[in-house]
Amino acid sequence: MARGRKKVSTDSLDAKIEHQKSIMEKAKLKYEAEKEALAELIKLRNELRKDELMAAVIKSEHSYEEIMAFIKGDTSDDE
Repeated sequence: MARGRKKVSTDSLDAKIEHQKSIMEKAKLKYEAEKEALAELIKLRNELRKDELMAAVIKSEHSYEEIMAFIKGDTSDDE
């Protein structure tokens, strides 16, 4: 004998749909908050790296032109 599906009322389905929408909205809000936290951490890391790089450039015995040539990958010797 084939078993049929249990009859579900539209009211109970509507309630389940609303419940699931609520869960999805909470998940979306949490995702957005986590995404903002990640963006802030990346921003802080980039600022620290920038400061670290500037300190290294200032302490370096190389000229600005030499540093820029190195960064750009310019291997030509103009000397």
